[in-house]
Amino acid sequence: MGDQITRLIYLLNRRDNCLQTLTDAPQAKRDLVETLDIPRSTLDDIVRKLDDAGLVTYQNGKWGLTNLGQYAIEAHANYTEQLESLLQVTPVVEELPSDTTVEYEFLIDADVYMAPTKIPDKTIEVFLDSVESATEIRGFTPIVMAGYAEDFYQAVTAGDDYQLDLVLPEDVFNQVRELYSEQTDEALTNDQITFVHCEVPATYTLWIADNDHAGIIVYTERGIQGILINDTDEALSWAVGQYEHVRDEAEPLVLQSQ
Repeated sequence: MGDQITRLIYLLNRRDNCLQTLTDAPQAKRDLVETLDIPRSTLDDIVRKLDDAGLVTYQNGKWGLTNLGQYAIEAHANYTEQLESLLQVTPVVEELPSDTTVEYEFLIDADVYMAPTKIPDKTIEVFLDSVESATEIRGFTPIVMAGYAEDFYQAVTAGDDYQLDLVLPEDVFNQVRELYSEQTDEALTNDQITFVHCEVPATYTLWIADNDHAGIIVYTERGIQGILINDTDEALSWAVGQYEHVRDEAEPLVLQSQ
């Protein structure tokens, strides 16, 4: 079985152009020679190998895909797209510590927003736009970028119908309150906003917007490395699971006099 799979992968990579030519309908050998612009002898060798692998079959004077051939082409295309997705997100997730992982389901088909080298924090606008356009935000964060705390609060409360549930470490919240005491005290008494605290076991910020999409912010010592946003069902399921796992360990923040 292992050798057969290796052979299939080789042929799918090597003879993709020939297989793709047959996806719409079977073709006669002379038509394949013209379409692929190759010698007849070369085509004979190609279709023989594809036939031996069970990817094509010869019927009524034409070469066409077998069921295996059709399924294999689709699987190969999906595999290639997934590899491309992984390559695109690599510059972001490579900055995560070795003991912090983001699951494969969240990475596939994610939109990638790399932070500009000279102004890495500029990417935060992607996050703020996501928050402002949503009516329900759930998430957790191990840190707060103090310079954007007020922008975040304004984005969350931009409309009348909003809900925020945020998990963060208690010491982080207290530091933010020292800088923005009026806004944090107002938020703690707002029925539409819930802050809870615990030690967040991740090094990235995670948020879920309206069950429509989820995102993570990955940090470096100089600021933001990048942001990933994904709206697939698989990505949302992973994000909700991560959030609920952290949320279950959290306790309410209590307003205390300073």
